[in-house]
Amino acid sequence: MLQALLKADENLGYNLYKYCQETSHVKLAADIFSISGDETVWFGLPSVVGSLLFMMRGLGALRPMGCLEEGMWDCFGAAAVCIFVETALKWVFRRKRPGYSPQSKVHSVPGEWFSFPSGHSLRAFYWPFWLSRSKFVGLLSPLIAFPRARYCVPWAAAVGWSRVAKGRHFPLDVVVGASIGAAVGWFTEDYLGGLGRSVVKVVGGIFITYFYGITFLIPQVSGDENAGAISKYGVAYYGFYVLLFFATLPKDFESMGAQTLSVDGNSCTTIF
Repeated sequence: MLQALLKADENLGYNLYKYCQETSHVKLAADIFSISGDETVWFGLPSVVGSLLFMMRGLGALRPMGCLEEGMWDCFGAAAVCIFVETALKWVFRRKRPGYSPQSKVHSVPGEWFSFPSGHSLRAFYWPFWLSRSKFVGLLSPLIAFPRARYCVPWAAAVGWSRVAKGRHFPLDVVVGASIGAAVGWFTEDYLGGLGRSVVKVVGGIFITYFYGITFLIPQVSGDENAGAISKYGVAYYGFYVLLFFATLPKDFESMGAQTLSVDGNSCTTIF
């Protein structure tokens, strides 16, 4: 029964991949949606923007943290939770990626070479909960607060589709990844809340910081072939991670006092 299901899954994935690769505009759409859900975006953007804001305020000595900076670190922490869950499950199931398409040889964390579940789908279906529940997002722009975040679901579905269309995953990888992402998003952003969500995100961040160094940065610096497009920025990128967890994210535990901007009693002092 299981083997029949997996075989049907592989056949469906291959047929969708073949069609998309033969249709130029569909192939382009798959590339765009896939990039929009990539970890480079959801780790890179908050790392760079958050770190720049952190340095602009004198490494925290000149003025309190602004909402945008807190929001960037909160986004980073959410992405870290997703990749922690994704990596753990990939090591449990160890399903090989589709053999009918070329696969990336660049891996930032251990287990990325496995297929089940799809990390892109997991992240994409986590984000509506983050947009809906995160106090930092609410402080920055109430316009995207719940229930408007549900409008992100079509984008999340398109991200999942793109992973099959590009031959990176089988359909079942995407469906399960999306379900897990929604469950983890609800648990972290809605059920836990407050201190609990902060602890979970710090743990996820420590995980990605440690294994990013071991899997990507150290081999790259040592001259390994596992370099990738951002290799020359690797040291600085890893530095952002360290800066985050040793100097910035712990502020989440202390950011409840000021009342200039407030959502559900939680606040930071300024937008920037």
